[in-house]
Amino acid sequence: MTIVLTATVAMVVLGVVFAACLALASRFFAVAEDERVAPVLEALSGANCGACGYGGCRAYAEAVVAGEKVNLCTAGSDEVAARIASIMGVEVQAAGRKRAVVHCQGGTSLCTQRCDYEGEQDCRSAHLTSGGPKACLYGCLGFGTCAGACPFGAITMSVERLPVVDPEKCTGCGVCMEVCPRDLISLLDVRYKTYLGCSSRDSGKAVRNTCSVGCITCRRCAKDDPNGAIVMENDLPVLDYEKAGGDFSVAVEACPMNCYVVEEPALVSAAAGSTHSGEST
Repeated sequence: MTIVLTATVAMVVLGVVFAACLALASRFFAVAEDERVAPVLEALSGANCGACGYGGCRAYAEAVVAGEKVNLCTAGSDEVAARIASIMGVEVQAAGRKRAVVHCQGGTSLCTQRCDYEGEQDCRSAHLTSGGPKACLYGCLGFGTCAGACPFGAITMSVERLPVVDPEKCTGCGVCMEVCPRDLISLLDVRYKTYLGCSSRDSGKAVRNTCSVGCITCRRCAKDDPNGAIVMENDLPVLDYEKAGGDFSVAVEACPMNCYVVEEPALVSAAAGSTHSGEST
């Protein structure tokens, strides 16, 4: 019995000693938080989407106080960046709103099917296993992984099993880009209303056999574009928006496969003026 009591007392004493040591260590080695972190954190969107490159809003707020740029919060507006700049006592240049665009138009009625897929209804799983049901191995798999991952509920799936981006909800955070296994999504400045709706790198003949709106690498858009703002890379047109001023109307008309997506100007204008800019594809 004496041994038990002695051991118990010893454990209690050791616990008290260790607690005192930890308390002293926390006091002497504590790092005072910059008083600007709290107001910067309050100014942020609170989405914790990680699109800024940091692991959440608090991490970004701490990085801003340490010298990071104040306009990396894509989920926030230019007003958010302006408030943070005011707190930090610096000037900020508007970053320009961006929204997600999907580089595939090959829905179920436009792209042929090569098999009946019965695996997990997830784009990443289908891509890694059988490649999904579509004959085009570069196109959208249609299982909505991007829609499920969007932290703002900005993406829904159409009856054609293609992602549709809501211009009022999309913040350009880029989460959908990260989860798409075929890299079909990019961010585009809301000022521009034209983009390529295809990502296939197959030959022209192979594309014709699988998709009625796929790029057949005819190069007509690049040849006819009066601005010289389209070049071919990996057999796909790459658009230089700054060089063309966003005007690709001639190239769009020249495309025999209707590969380009052209938004209504009113849609882009509404998105540009919205706090959360985006696009409907």
